[in-house]
Amino acid sequence: MRSPFVQWLMELPPVLNHSDLMRPPTGSPPAADDSETDLILQDLRHAPSLAACVGWSPPEIWVVLTHASGDNDQCLALAEALCLPFRCIHLNWPACSREVDRARLMALLREDLPGRMWRAANSLHAPWPRLIICCGRRAGGLAFWIKRQSGGRAKVVTIGRAHRSLADYDLVVAPPQYMLPERANVIHLPILMGRPRTEIRAEPILASKPWFTLLLGGRVKQFVTSEAALRQAALRAALAAERTGGSVIVSASRRTPPWLLAAAEGELTAPMVYRWTGPGAENPYATLLQQSTAVFVTGDSPSMIWDACRAGAPTYLIELPDRRDIRRLWRRGLYDLIRNMARLLREAGLQGAARSVDRAQDWLHASRILRYPRDLRRFHAKVYEMGLARPAADFDPAAIPARRDVDALPDASAIRAVLERCLAWLSPHKP
Repeated sequence: MRSPFVQWLMELPPVLNHSDLMRPPTGSPPAADDSETDLILQDLRHAPSLAACVGWSPPEIWVVLTHASGDNDQCLALAEALCLPFRCIHLNWPACSREVDRARLMALLREDLPGRMWRAANSLHAPWPRLIICCGRRAGGLAFWIKRQSGGRAKVVTIGRAHRSLADYDLVVAPPQYMLPERANVIHLPILMGRPRTEIRAEPILASKPWFTLLLGGRVKQFVTSEAALRQAALRAALAAERTGGSVIVSASRRTPPWLLAAAEGELTAPMVYRWTGPGAENPYATLLQQSTAVFVTGDSPSMIWDACRAGAPTYLIELPDRRDIRRLWRRGLYDLIRNMARLLREAGLQGAARSVDRAQDWLHASRILRYPRDLRRFHAKVYEMGLARPAADFDPAAIPARRDVDALPDASAIRAVLERCLAWLSPHKP
């Protein structure tokens, strides 16, 4: 018969969320002496060896997923491109401040009884993976904890912004909007990695076709969220719907503030609006991408822009004005100065001095004094250059373009260097 403590442990939920990390799932645990706790945790550590008896080996790739769906898609796209088994670790509590997020992650990783039990309930124990794919500060924190537990054997691959020194990562995959310096462990991508959206909403969308869809993001540091730009795009979509007998559909995201959604609705007559109600709610997003005649996307969200491009929908970017932030302009100017200094030193043959400048810049980044910048205009320019999107101001309600052939879009060859690096680490000949 199980003791009350063992019974409480067996009832732990299998999924981490914000409430689990702030309090024990079913109240405080019954009393257990140290010997009972040690025996339970010892059994959990030896559980993988039982799987070996039946010829099953755990995946050597772990993918850390969070609340950010765009980041998650990037990580899953890389994992799926490797064509090897992988498992997902979910840290999907809602977005919060940096301090609260760090506190919740520390609660998971703390070496006390609740922390060890939460990790055990989510199989965060040996055997450790050989490759960890992550994106963002929260996922990176867990990835480096796993690397330490593995004795440094696990390789950490992050996508996008580095949240610590570049030298700490085994590989940093940089889409075009991230301005990272040239390093041996940095691979620059010409465009985002992405996954095709194939799921179709079971419940039909009761709106006459053709559909003209507005996808709304939210606030970012680089741009001013402009109601005027959104109203102009909404007006163009409304004129096209009026001419063709179609409908305008507005879809908000997790980051969309109520006033921005109200600005779009105010310019339209009886639009169909889908409000963000949570990750578990049924979402028409994929259906809209695959069946809309034209998609207008706010320029703050590279992931939504790329989703629309990959779906073959004629995509129009609602360009937002740059935020005139003196501090931001000063930091960008200083970054450019340091990069130019390193480049000139290399061209002059002073490689040692150039490496010293690189190390100084990396220290400034890791210390959060001068972070490597993100410039969404670079991503916009790339999709314009590839002919995958146009500014919303170029949309002509009287001349609706046809949808594109999705087979003509860039394929996995864009990330071949990333795949080769990861597969080399996963080679059976590697220790």
